[in-house]
Amino acid sequence: MKKVILTIGCLCLFWSVTMSQTPAYFDIVGKWKVVGGEFNTPKPLTKAIEKQIKVFKELFFHSVFVFQADHNFNFNIAITEMKIQKGHWKYNENKNRYVIQDWKDKDKNNSDLMDIEMKRDGDKTYFVLPTDDELPGFSIKLEVVKMIE
Repeated sequence: MKKVILTIGCLCLFWSVTMSQTPAYFDIVGKWKVVGGEFNTPKPLTKAIEKQIKVFKELFFHSVFVFQADHNFNFNIAITEMKIQKGHWKYNENKNRYVIQDWKDKDKNNSDLMDIEMKRDGDKTYFVLPTDDELPGFSIKLEVVKMIE
């Protein structure tokens, strides 16, 4: 009986350590609708820039991210220039981020269209889009919900 309890205890410990160190790689698979979020911008902003950001937020907050199990990716947004069709996603363990690329660049490591950090806070899920390289002081944190298909 002690051996059974010890074996089960070891398996539980191994499982918990493994799960805490391994990202939930395929948790991202599915269709994710943006339901809110935050755009943090450096201050001060001109009225024209504030207006543009407000419009951009409204469009962004009605977008949909689609991660398929075969690593196909689509980003549907009302701004045609920002839509991504026939994209490719993969997980970058060094950055702890999902990397979005054109499908034709799927075997390359230096051709990102977008990086996404998936974060959970209680029952809420967020996609954080790091922008420090391109826009210092600007950040995007999107609250998303997984759509039932």
